[in-house]
Amino acid sequence: MIWAQLFIHCWFNVVKDIIRRQIVPEGCHMPRIADARLEGRILDAAYRLWTENGEHALTMRAVARAARTTTPTLYERFSHKSDLLALLRRRARLNLFSALRPSHSPVEACRRALDFFTAHPHDYRLISDDWAMAFACKESMPSFEFIKRRLAAQLGGEPGRHTRLALSLVALLHGTATLLHSSNAHKQIYRDFRQACISACAALIHAASPKLPLSKRSSPVYQDRALRRARPKRRHNR
Repeated sequence: MIWAQLFIHCWFNVVKDIIRRQIVPEGCHMPRIADARLEGRILDAAYRLWTENGEHALTMRAVARAARTTTPTLYERFSHKSDLLALLRRRARLNLFSALRPSHSPVEACRRALDFFTAHPHDYRLISDDWAMAFACKESMPSFEFIKRRLAAQLGGEPGRHTRLALSLVALLHGTATLLHSSNAHKQIYRDFRQACISACAALIHAASPKLPLSKRSSPVYQDRALRRARPKRRHNR
């Protein structure tokens, strides 16, 4: 009886070794269990490098080191840096949307957008670098859709009717943000640029009011008056 048990035990081990060799060839190793949180760590590390030091700091080796992984492991998940940038761009768009969401009016949304662009220059670059291409390809752009909804709430109609106006506002914001990032402007000049941009946005929105006749809305004289009316009044100290 004991010999029979030993024979069965030995035969079982032999069969197990044969099966194992067929599944895992000699010289190979069993694959590691995938780290479900690794991709999140990689994206967090890449975003931190980008926001702190810009694109020149975003190398695959630096990302792997910051994410506490190896460069080959990083390439298994992101074959090129552009794949990583695409996800970082999506995160930057969501950050902008979070900054705009508390806005109750389109002018407030424009003000918050400009403040976000100036406070987060690296996020601004992520968003603006391919904005036109993303718009042409009809990619998800939550902030742009939000501005259109706020325009519809104030001016009436469906959000889609205000696409051209929303594009005009984006052009103003983009141009101003580019000016503010391209030079070390004095604080007073910075305030003047910022206020001029917000006033122009307010004037465009006011000029699009359906209560005004189309001929009056397109009049340069009226638009100039609307621009002056949109500027906040300065209080003089007595």
